[in-house]
Amino acid sequence: MKMRKQYLLIIASLVALLTMNACTEGFEKINTNPNRITATEPDFIFGLSPVSTLRTIGGAPNGASRANNWYIFGNYSQMWAVEGGSAPHFSSDGASDDLWNSLYSNSLNPLFNIVNNYNNNPGYKNRVAIAKIWRSYVFSILVGLYGPLPYKDACNGDVSARYDKEEDIYLGILTELKEAYEAIDVKNTADVYPTVAEPFLQSDLTRWSQFAHCIRLRTAMRIADCDVNNQDKPWLQTLAATAKAVVAEELNNAEANLLISSNTDNFYMTFDNNDLNTSNPLFFIVDQMTPAQKKLQLGNLPVLHESLMMWIKPTTYNDPVLSVYLKPGNGGSRPRPVKDLYLGRPNSMGAPTNYQYPAGYVSPYANVDDYANYATIGKTFLASDAKYYFFSYPELCFIRAEAKLKGFWTGGNKTAEQYYYDGIDARCLKYGIAQTAIDPYKNFPGIKWSTPTDTLKKGVLPSAFRDFLGGFTNSLLGGQEDNLKRIIVQHWISLYGQNIDAWILLRRTELIPFKPNFNASQSDGYVSSTWAYIPERLPYPASERNINTVETQKAIQNYLYDNTLHDTQDRVTFRLIFAADNPGLPAPPVGTPAYIAYPNPLPNKAMNRK
Repeated sequence: MKMRKQYLLIIASLVALLTMNACTEGFEKINTNPNRITATEPDFIFGLSPVSTLRTIGGAPNGASRANNWYIFGNYSQMWAVEGGSAPHFSSDGASDDLWNSLYSNSLNPLFNIVNNYNNNPGYKNRVAIAKIWRSYVFSILVGLYGPLPYKDACNGDVSARYDKEEDIYLGILTELKEAYEAIDVKNTADVYPTVAEPFLQSDLTRWSQFAHCIRLRTAMRIADCDVNNQDKPWLQTLAATAKAVVAEELNNAEANLLISSNTDNFYMTFDNNDLNTSNPLFFIVDQMTPAQKKLQLGNLPVLHESLMMWIKPTTYNDPVLSVYLKPGNGGSRPRPVKDLYLGRPNSMGAPTNYQYPAGYVSPYANVDDYANYATIGKTFLASDAKYYFFSYPELCFIRAEAKLKGFWTGGNKTAEQYYYDGIDARCLKYGIAQTAIDPYKNFPGIKWSTPTDTLKKGVLPSAFRDFLGGFTNSLLGGQEDNLKRIIVQHWISLYGQNIDAWILLRRTELIPFKPNFNASQSDGYVSSTWAYIPERLPYPASERNINTVETQKAIQNYLYDNTLHDTQDRVTFRLIFAADNPGLPAPPVGTPAYIAYPNPLPNKAMNRK
């Protein structure tokens, strides 16, 4: 009885406090009849997992004052930024502990409980399939963050659980998702979770099957280039071939309407506005702050990232969704106001050692002293009942375009170019932008397929395409040779707010150039020079390394394939198998202010990096 009441208390407090597309009316009736369930009854423990997952990747897990989605992964994804420094932005600042503990303990434990106890019970076939689908989704997050981890032996009560290699985890995810959606019997509506206790899709079996297809597609696409990204590991060719076949299979399934077909099918959950621990953290931490509080907390509050602003502001490509993504800065009221009302914050406001600032140079951040001086996150994303998206139709369109361009998929009746434009339409329509505003954007030089950026076009500002140091990075696009980059840029922008997903995309492709952090700590062993690039992974929690030392060391030294010297340190610089190489930045283009100030490359000098 104690355990039953504990599960009831947890699920009642979590599910009832979140809207998540679910009607909670009548939940109290369930809560008042404890005799209906047992300690492992799947109907009343499944809902723990989606709630916990939302809190962990989109909210503030365990009541944390700083949510990982914006405080950590906003920087990693180059979407949102907090003030530069060594931590938390490039050494995770405890994010690994929060994510690991929450996803394993609160997200995965209920799912393993359901699968282990009901997998062979024919009366629970659909409910077990749903548990497996969400379990695979959670594991797809974990393996994309850490790499090797407990998979087959997860949640078995053994503190020395065996770690699995990345490739085995990915193959397991792809297999389990297919088995799960094939096992679902949409006609058996008796075998479902109560809708009031299933906070994601309210036990809509067709929707659960669609979600499984979508996550299987995304996961396969993540590793489809693993052999190219790791040319020194030819054994990955088999894994890549399997992934490419799954990509083609799922995109053919999409043509058969087994995935989603518009923004009305997007997968999301909504936050609640009643409680700090389960609400949208941006609502309480940003939206509800007074202007004075925001000014005082200037360095800790997220604003738009400089890298993203280079691609969307009016003086570059004038993105149609601009007014939804952000609120322009106010310029300030000082004698020397901030000139750029669309000012984004970089990872760090410093420069490389020996960088020679041009005569008369004034940093665009010199007069910034208030939160409102920056371009800040738009109201849609600050709302108490904001949506957190797990997968959306624009992502499907851009995966189609990329797979078509790379030759992974020969089906469909459109070209890569047409799927690319479909993705732009979907990204903008997702937020209610009129087609009359979208069409000119698709014809804008640089955005238009195979058409280079025109910096002389009316309304654009050539310097706006360069970073604030004068051109280490830029948002210029070439002709046909940059069509893949076009797709990835638009895919990246479409993941606005999904910062973990965006970070994974950036590591998978490495096609969009980003400046490193010039203020990264040199004492933590992550870098060996005066700058550090975006981390490649999260380190395992300290508690895990201390308790499960044998397995974590096996994973670090033998399973992290970028650790060619078998370093015992758990570094954020070791690439995972899906990640393309980040060699750093070449010297700035000749003639740019950055070249004049510092005509040298910025290589990736991560310690023990091959």
